[in-house]
Amino acid sequence: MNALIAPDNHLTLLLIIAGAAAFGIYSEHKKWFGKISGILVTMISMSVLSMTGVVPTASNPNIKVEVYSMVFDFFIPIAIPLMLFGSNLVKIIRESGKLLLAYIIGATGIVLGCFLAYHLIDLGEGSGKTAGVIAATLIGGSINFVTTAEILNFSTNPLFTATLAIDNFAANIYVLLLFLVPSISLLSIFFKKTTDNDEQEIASEEEKKSAITLERFAISIFIAVFVAGAGTLVSPFLQKLFQTELNLSILMITLFSIVVANIFPKSLKKLENTAFSIGLWMMYIFLAVIGAATNLQDILRVGFPVLLFYLTIMLFHFVFLLALAKLFKLDVYEVIVSSAANIMGPSVAAPMAASLGQRKLITPGILTGILGYIIGTFIGVSIALYLS
Repeated sequence: MNALIAPDNHLTLLLIIAGAAAFGIYSEHKKWFGKISGILVTMISMSVLSMTGVVPTASNPNIKVEVYSMVFDFFIPIAIPLMLFGSNLVKIIRESGKLLLAYIIGATGIVLGCFLAYHLIDLGEGSGKTAGVIAATLIGGSINFVTTAEILNFSTNPLFTATLAIDNFAANIYVLLLFLVPSISLLSIFFKKTTDNDEQEIASEEEKKSAITLERFAISIFIAVFVAGAGTLVSPFLQKLFQTELNLSILMITLFSIVVANIFPKSLKKLENTAFSIGLWMMYIFLAVIGAATNLQDILRVGFPVLLFYLTIMLFHFVFLLALAKLFKLDVYEVIVSSAANIMGPSVAAPMAASLGQRKLITPGILTGILGYIIGTFIGVSIALYLS
């Protein structure tokens, strides 16, 4: 069936993709669909348009859609550096305190839980790659999900869309359950006793985020394209050297982004807000195109096993963290905020700490969540390679 909008109608297709991204972002801001992620709204919107024949299907190998190719080729390589401007390892280690230890324990639990789920639940062909992608997103976030999938050439696999659809649902359930943990008296034996002494802490006001300006916009894009270009330039030599089909350009871009962020932390700090906003928008555009490749039948077929895979990892992660909490003298708030940083990233860990009255954990929650962005992709790829 020919699509209503022809593959060579570039501007109209770009308009629809940008519209789907804007719809997802705006809907999340307005809470139109409750707790459903804007990313999922964007993907579902494009999926519906693709399945009803309005736009060409991105997964059809017989149709070349240049707009889709442009997004695949350029948006992710540029978005990765933009979203990693704030990955200052020294600051993370210096300021995260015991929450960093709790986060590392939780990340270890995710890795072990991933191996357990892999051996218990059969996801069929490509299950090793799926396990790696899930581990990457649970240790990091959506950026790690997409980056790991691109490195593993997994983004066109039917399991990719099903996994992304389940990801938000499973994580939301888990975080809601985390809020119940302090009220479960039976679990108190695992935690160090806490005292409400937030007043004794000398807490400074968080620095106001730098405003987005045209100058910062231009410089951010320049740095991101420079880093992406460097990664793309080096990767063919490494692929030839290691004789691999992995997308090493994405891996090298991630690595170079982290190196640049840690060499020039002060210079990039004022660009961080601008860069992250641009990068996040580019991620939405990319996932809109992924949505155009969605096959609803594939999602329904593999959705439940993927959900079980997620729940197995999350359950093991929490039990592992709980078991070691007493040994390392972690209190209940350090455990649940670090767990939220693992599963949902800094955007959830920080408000969770605030809502629980733990101001001292807000900044560490953000920093450990950013650490997840740094290490998630490398761990996810490593797991996928081991299991595949």
